[in-house]
Amino acid sequence: MTVKPIHVAIWLPARFYSAVAATLVEMLELVNTLRREPAFSFESVARSPVAAATSGIAFPVTPQPTAPVDVLVLLAMPGLNVPEMLRALAEESGHARPLIDQARQQGAIIAAHCGAAYFLADAGLLDGRRATISWWLKEDALRRFPKVRWDPSRLLLRQDRIYSCGGGFSGLELATALLRDLGFAREERIVRKLLVLPPARRSQTPYEFPLDQATPAPQPFRDRLLEVARADLPALSPESLAGTLGLSPRTLARRFTEELQTTPGRWIQDRRLDAARDLLERSDLGVAEICYKVGYQDAASFSRLFARRTGLSPGEYRRQAR
Repeated sequence: MTVKPIHVAIWLPARFYSAVAATLVEMLELVNTLRREPAFSFESVARSPVAAATSGIAFPVTPQPTAPVDVLVLLAMPGLNVPEMLRALAEESGHARPLIDQARQQGAIIAAHCGAAYFLADAGLLDGRRATISWWLKEDALRRFPKVRWDPSRLLLRQDRIYSCGGGFSGLELATALLRDLGFAREERIVRKLLVLPPARRSQTPYEFPLDQATPAPQPFRDRLLEVARADLPALSPESLAGTLGLSPRTLARRFTEELQTTPGRWIQDRRLDAARDLLERSDLGVAEICYKVGYQDAASFSRLFARRTGLSPGEYRRQAR
């Protein structure tokens, strides 16, 4: 008796990584080859007649799925300019929404890669559910969709028939998890070996870094803050920061809200954790030494804060980051 193939539709937005889209298809095709029968059928769907990746590579697409969808994979556009990316996600969300609604009505598995979790949150599918998103979008996601139980430290999360994963090649974890959950665990193990995929990863925290290192466009207020923080991070406080900048605490708080969408206290905490992550990656200092070096006085409290914010203990972070 012939078994109907599982039909996978891959949504390609206006911009996307060709490597991610192609790898998903190639993994499905490898499963078909290993089973010597079409376990999967697949197609790419986009609103443009031709979907071109950031590299310029073009993918054949259809405007609508040509068969009922069993699995919908939503890719999202890459980019490190967060405000620009958020505007693009908001626009793309409207275009992806009919396909998401259709897949939901058909009882399909819906999987969001990278910032595409924004589409699911915008559609209300993640309310009350655990989900993750690209680490550089986590602050906006937490603020914009408070009903979602965001855990941006995780590389992959699944609840019910909804999957979400982090940025870039977390799509590998998404693809392998889908294969296992769909009953192709044996083939997934072989595909992993054939493609020499890395061991399964759980956290995207070791991949985080301050985005200003990658997008160094001048921002006078932010740049001045970083200069002050570099000068004496351990002694930094909202009060000392306001005094150094010649601002009242109230004016400082207002500028933080308007320009950085955070508070002075949270910003200082983030800089200390950034510094701690850097020392854990590059140095052999003990956790207690790092704790004092970045401005905390109690190693146990520091370790609890680090684990709460990153999802990993300092020791586990060091092991995964090296």
